Amino acid sequence: MAGRTRDLIIETTERLIKLKGLSRVTTKEIARATNLSEGALYRHFEHKEDIFFALLSTHLPTFLETFNTHLAGEGTVSENLFVIARAAITFYEPMVSLGAAFFADTSLLMQLREMVIPLGGGPLQVHRLVATYLEEEQSLGRISAHVVPLNIAIQLLGPIFQYVFFRQMLGTDPWNQTPEQFADTLIQTVLPLLQPSQ
Repeated sequence: MAGRTRDLIIETTERLIKLKGLSRVTTKEIARATNLSEGALYRHFEHKEDIFFALLSTHLPTFLETFNTHLAGEGTVSENLFVIARAAITFYEPMVSLGAAFFADTSLLMQLREMVIPLGGGPLQVHRLVATYLEEEQSLGRISAHVVPLNIAIQLLGPIFQYVFFRQMLGTDPWNQTPEQFADTLIQTVLPLLQPSQ
């Protein structure tokens, strides 16, 4: 029950942030929207900021699951990269709006940096996961030995982040591409770089 209440607080806070912006979300509003007292909120989170930090970490496990279901050496590299790209779009969607909210509050941003840097850099963990997958495919001979996995991860995730950013800012799919179309086009563009030498 306590876990479900905690999840409800996090989900409600995310919805309120999207509606009002992080700086305008109060514990009173969170309590009202969850049908809890403010005291009940503080039984689950010591400070309002802790709710925000918990919210940031809720989307990573879903992205991590992608690497448990699409392993190096299984399926095709193209199929695996498509699923990874699609999962990255889903992961970045809440991160972009939440990131904007953190940038609007320098105090919170500093706290976030102090929290994520000792844990491996926070958002940079996504790049390391993709690079590790590529290294594993490289060791199996399924991608070129000449590419640098981290560079390929950057080339994949940079455009994905930009796509999500434009999508949220403009309120429509940029370049008239759905997430699936964008992921497919991106992977087809990168694949020739990864082909092993014959």
